[in-house]
Amino acid sequence: MANSPHLCADEADYARMRALLVATYREGGEPVYCTVGDLDWWRFTSSDPDAIRHAALWMDDDGQVVGWAWPQGNQVDMVSHPQHRNVEDEMLAWAEQRVHEQAAADQRVCLRIWSDTGDVARNALLQQRGYQRADEFFVYHSYALDQPVLAPRLPPGYTLRHVVGEDDLERRVAVHRDAFAPSKMTIAKHRAVMQSPTYRPELDLVVVAPDDSFAAYCIVWFDAENRMGLFEPVGCHSAHRRRGLGMAVLHEGMRRLQQLGAHTASVLSLRDDSAGALLYRAAGFHEVDRNYAWEKQLSD
Repeated sequence: MANSPHLCADEADYARMRALLVATYREGGEPVYCTVGDLDWWRFTSSDPDAIRHAALWMDDDGQVVGWAWPQGNQVDMVSHPQHRNVEDEMLAWAEQRVHEQAAADQRVCLRIWSDTGDVARNALLQQRGYQRADEFFVYHSYALDQPVLAPRLPPGYTLRHVVGEDDLERRVAVHRDAFAPSKMTIAKHRAVMQSPTYRPELDLVVVAPDDSFAAYCIVWFDAENRMGLFEPVGCHSAHRRRGLGMAVLHEGMRRLQQLGAHTASVLSLRDDSAGALLYRAAGFHEVDRNYAWEKQLSD
């Protein structure tokens, strides 16, 4: 049985949230709604340094976190332990109330949550609570690292390495901002990412162009206990596209994960026809599931 929720108060609570993600993958395998890399990326790239304090944790009688919900704006991200899925009804009710209370008096709120097509329990719960599935979805891709990975191939004049610290920050942020324009990424945000628990500089990869600018990049997040890696994000500067640079950082990231003993690599793409989805399939990733947005208009 889960006890009443409490808001994330400190780094110990954040560590409990991360521990639940590790346990969720260990118990249930792929796909998952969030990994430790996702959570670090969401937290440390937020424009609000205290955004994580809005997340609520549900604990069992032994003090273990069995679920957490993190509302941000009109969206809530929600994770529950595979053996405690029944807590999701309470978590969703809490999130609806929380978002409704924080909305302006004259504002109508449409709350959004995500659910995999294969998650029968969550889909049924969302239907019961009046949610409708939207057209927007992400594709969860996976690659088994017990198979060979090609060595990265680069055009003449390009090199591939990892970020070495403060001296690379300006160029690192510049390539991200161009790849995802318009982007809210800043030097301060990436510096914060570099201080996050899961970040490893040797897995923050960049392709250096002949003019010494950064042409492509990716961050790989490694869950050492589950021996799985996540690519988030992957991007290429608009002036250097169609040269195989995105494929090169993927291959190098996969090779480095193999060296760390990883069994699996995963990556998400928006839709199945986006540039990212086409790149990941070309690199050998296969689709595991689709994660759809579900929406509900909250009552006044």
